[in-house]
Amino acid sequence: MGKVRLMKSEGLEKSLQELYEDFQLQNRVKNLSEMTIRFYEQNLVHFFRFMKEIGIEFVREIEKKYVDKFVMSLKMKGLKATTINTYMRATRSFLYFAMRENYLIKFEINLIKADKQQKEPYSEEDIKKLIKKPNLRECGFIEHRNWVLVNYLLETGNRLNTVLNLKVEDIDYENGMVILTTTKNRKAQYNPISEHLIKILIEYVRMFRLKKNEYLFMNELGEQMTRNSFQHAIARYNKKRGVEKTSIHAFRHTFAKHYITSGGDSFKLQRLLGHSTLDVTLNYVNLYSEDLKEGFDKHSILANYTENTRMRRGRNRY
Repeated sequence: MGKVRLMKSEGLEKSLQELYEDFQLQNRVKNLSEMTIRFYEQNLVHFFRFMKEIGIEFVREIEKKYVDKFVMSLKMKGLKATTINTYMRATRSFLYFAMRENYLIKFEINLIKADKQQKEPYSEEDIKKLIKKPNLRECGFIEHRNWVLVNYLLETGNRLNTVLNLKVEDIDYENGMVILTTTKNRKAQYNPISEHLIKILIEYVRMFRLKKNEYLFMNELGEQMTRNSFQHAIARYNKKRGVEKTSIHAFRHTFAKHYITSGGDSFKLQRLLGHSTLDVTLNYVNLYSEDLKEGFDKHSILANYTENTRMRRGRNRY
């Protein structure tokens, strides 16, 4: 508390805008990704707007009660708990930075309780519609690319940003691997891909004579796709195929569900999805536990041995 008072008396206090600039500067110095920088930029706006509405300009004026009032104002607007927590994660990071820099007295900031949303994957019917091969002699580059793109997303579960940055040279056809150079934790990742997907990729690369240093999923001008153009491309493709769901992340959920229900190991799934801890991966296991139950009896040791014993006894009677 003494340090905060000292800074005030010496005229070293900072406005919210001034400290925000310091905060983002430090984030860049720490080499955080541009996506993270944009996350803070887009989500801190709401907190700053509320602080302005209640007449707070300087960081030293912020108290826990004002943060609580900010949360309540978001609830009053009818926002979902997950959305509120998104705003609060950005706010918490900013205010904890202010505390570390001694511009603000320390207090705890908690997220609100939120029910875990059921992750809805694509249905079997949706998948059949999405992966149906178009007539490659008649369709143009865009339709062919989008078909390959959807196949890739379903087969790998890669994140959008990872796929955007894939280059032709990142596909190792001989060893059946894809090298993911742009990942959430910034560590290169080597993921296996199926022979089926390899054939699709080889056909696509050869047909359009893509060069090794070019982006695998480029736009019609030969440039890297943006997040926005990527999302629009998937939305148009899905709706054209009669699939209402257009979520990019749903491909990741679909991959995870299929991997789990087909007997995949959760530790391997963690590596494939690029999760830093097993906790996030286990969420998928819990969500699809009902699917795991289907047909489980045929794997039952007790049922199997009991039936075999009965059959043997039956044969011995004759």
